[in-house]
Amino acid sequence: MPNFTNLVAGTTTAINQLVARYRCSHCNSETEPWTDHHGHLHLNIRHDAGCPVLDGALSSIPDTLRAARSTT
Repeated sequence: MPNFTNLVAGTTTAINQLVARYRCSHCNSETEPWTDHHGHLHLNIRHDAGCPVLDGALSSIPDTLRAARSTT
């Protein structure tokens, strides 16, 4: 399954809430947090094959902002 990863900055709590609330408006993606070897938390978004966000045709920013707004 192809992946598209966004790097995210913020507190661990805010990022975990973002992971829980992020929904791609163009596919049935699943999300998961992961931590790199530097200790930086990332958001991994597993988009469906053919998703225009995965292909780079559309930005993930609107979906990310919707998820971020709901964390406040």
